[in-house]
Amino acid sequence: METRFGSMGLFLVMLLIGGGLIDTAFDIADSYTSFNFIGCVLLGLFLLFGAYLLFTMQAVPAWRNKNYTLQNELTDLVKEDQTGKTDTDETERLITDFRKSFRDYFAAPGLPDNSSLQNTATQLYWHILHLQKRRMEQLGITLDFDAVRKRYGGVSIAKHKHFDGKYSITDAQERIEATRIYKKDTKAIYKKKDSELAHYSILNARQAAKANEIICPNCGNPTTRENLLDGCDYCGTKFTVEDLGNRVSSFGLRQDYKVAYDKYTDARAHYGTRAFLAGAVPIFLISMIYGLSVMSELDAGLFMQITATVFAAAICAVLMGCITKYGFFIFLFPFLQLKQSVAYRSGKKLEERKKRESKNDIIEKEIRTFDKRFSLEHFFSNIQNKLAAIHYASSNSQAHAFAEIDVSPYLEYYCDVVDMDVTEMSLLDFNCDETTQRIHMKAIASLIRAQGNRCRETSETVELQLKKSAACKTQAVCGPSVLKCKNCGASISLLNGGKCEYCDSELNLWQYDWVITDYNVL
Repeated sequence: METRFGSMGLFLVMLLIGGGLIDTAFDIADSYTSFNFIGCVLLGLFLLFGAYLLFTMQAVPAWRNKNYTLQNELTDLVKEDQTGKTDTDETERLITDFRKSFRDYFAAPGLPDNSSLQNTATQLYWHILHLQKRRMEQLGITLDFDAVRKRYGGVSIAKHKHFDGKYSITDAQERIEATRIYKKDTKAIYKKKDSELAHYSILNARQAAKANEIICPNCGNPTTRENLLDGCDYCGTKFTVEDLGNRVSSFGLRQDYKVAYDKYTDARAHYGTRAFLAGAVPIFLISMIYGLSVMSELDAGLFMQITATVFAAAICAVLMGCITKYGFFIFLFPFLQLKQSVAYRSGKKLEERKKRESKNDIIEKEIRTFDKRFSLEHFFSNIQNKLAAIHYASSNSQAHAFAEIDVSPYLEYYCDVVDMDVTEMSLLDFNCDETTQRIHMKAIASLIRAQGNRCRETSETVELQLKKSAACKTQAVCGPSVLKCKNCGASISLLNGGKCEYCDSELNLWQYDWVITDYNVL
């Protein structure tokens, strides 16, 4: 933006001054000596030639950039909307495709067997969304989902990639403004807006050194994709196409301290820009009209009249813009701050959230001394999926694989939940011995409950105890949907409670992943 407007501004200055010098030289030639006349004309021609070069070599190419539109450029000055901006890499394209397929899946009637969502989500995550969709169908609720990518603090999407020992994982944080409209019998009964952060966990099987081979995410054996679909030759783990490709394994709308703070500061900057333009533009136009009418009475050439008028109008516009901007912040902004304290959070609430997230960082560093591949973001996504499975399950088997406790007492309590977001998570404690890792944490969830012909939103705080084998230092157990029974060798599906249908042996998921050992709604 600076290149485009800067080059165009410099071009106009050189054009006006150069033309003004030549115009003045001819207009009052009788008052000039030959030396002064020639010097004035040559200097004017030099500035015009420089303006021509600047215009053709820098200004025109910058404004013809195919990724540029004037609408987007002006939008960048006063708002954060990233609508119309092209995706820059594979991750951003996957996020865009996932949001579209997510919207289409929940907008479609019934329970579609084949949807575009299965091309962008892992099978296990699709299963959780299927449970949610089925719950909505049972209660006669439909969902219209729409989201717009935003840019707060100069950032629209932040990405962090790492390898957890089995999968290449991308933790992507998209700054977003999302709207969810819940309907019953085509009538809108509830509307919810989310305006901070959408988090995505994206899994991709690691490529082997040889062409057409990938690493088995379960045991590390290099083999072909086709072999893994039938079952790994070494560990017997079966995968689906969705498990091995670049797929979203979790999606959630959350709150985030940095995003909230960036929104808070961006609001001031955008209001300041708008106030400046509101004061500067009218004064510039009025000054131009008045200046040209006055200049026409003076003994000066047309170019000099325009040049003098433009410079005078620009100075007046800048002065009025500054007066309007700082007057706005002194007299009007304090009243608007009441609105901003709701939309962008007050400084006190921001500080409280900052302290909670700082504690998470401290415990994350403690965990990483034991497991250097531990990712707090992916851990939170993992827990979010487990909580979603509990909230949407209609039978104990649908969530039993993720918990050692009996979750059936909660099924009736959650039977009217049609949507849920885990907005905040706090790590309280971590300890580990020779056999087991343990985490104590709290999660704050926002629940949308359907009650008759209306929906209401409630907040829930859940205290969790989790454990995992000390030997397990991978994060992405939710990649494979089918694991091998160690008792009889048959396949065990996580989607069916993690129980072998041949010998009734249960999968000890804590050897592969975090499992819930205690669950309390506070």
